[in-house]
Amino acid sequence: MIAGIDIGGTTSKIGLVQDGRVLRQTRIPTTGHADDKAFADALAVAVNSLLKEQGGTIKAVGIGAPNANQFTGIIEMAPNLPWKHDVPLARMMRDRLGVQSVLGNDANAAALGEWRYGAGQGFDDLLVVTIGTGVGSGFIVNGQLVLGSAGNAGELGHMTIVVDGRACTCGRKGCLETYVSIRGMRQTYAELADGLEVLKEEGVKCIADAAQRGDQAAMRTFKETVRWLAVGLANAVAITGPRRVVLFGGIVRSGDLLLAPLKKRFNEALLNIYQGRVDITVSALPDDDAALLGAAALGTLR
Repeated sequence: MIAGIDIGGTTSKIGLVQDGRVLRQTRIPTTGHADDKAFADALAVAVNSLLKEQGGTIKAVGIGAPNANQFTGIIEMAPNLPWKHDVPLARMMRDRLGVQSVLGNDANAAALGEWRYGAGQGFDDLLVVTIGTGVGSGFIVNGQLVLGSAGNAGELGHMTIVVDGRACTCGRKGCLETYVSIRGMRQTYAELADGLEVLKEEGVKCIADAAQRGDQAAMRTFKETVRWLAVGLANAVAITGPRRVVLFGGIVRSGDLLLAPLKKRFNEALLNIYQGRVDITVSALPDDDAALLGAAALGTLR
């Protein structure tokens, strides 16, 4: 078994994974601990509690977290986590649990999980894109996860898609994330709509429902989102040449509003040598287990 840990801004999930299945899982608050050491203690307690319930031992720990450097095993001043300093979480968990511990970027963890256990199986050249509050991505090239010189390569969400466009939390302007994430779609709708009553609900389901009712601003919001996303994905294909693109997140399950037109626009935006040779599909991993399976896949790395 491998222990998978997914570090979120408010909640962290812990699970025991074997043969691509989550056997047991639990969660603890990410916030409210005295310091990062106390948080690591709580993670170790959670892992040991699961092991006591399940029986057996673990051979490794895989941890997915924002701003994680896989080379150093350090979470580097993640803005959405409670600690405003570097946290060597891989070493901390290794010291507490006595097994190999691998820390990686949460988007890279998702890519590994999809490659090992989901819709990316059998594809050694793969792009996995997670669309939610932000846009995360992971690239598999020639059967290897792309990390770059600093361990944090592959940030498709921060590719500039509109020069001098919307301000991004990363400090740049016009990033893909500012247009196709949940926040981006809500901003697009707000700019297009005469009234903002649809946006009283969280997320983008309200926009999808409005589009299904024929709301012109909502329909155009999806059309614009498809246009930006298709170009961003096609640009990525031009660089790494994946055979498959896997999309994950609630937005991509909007059916004919997004996925069907995206496939058409994406193929049109591709270099002609790739047209008809790269498919887009949605994640095959269960929503509740995807993050843990991805984190556990990190634990299989050396």
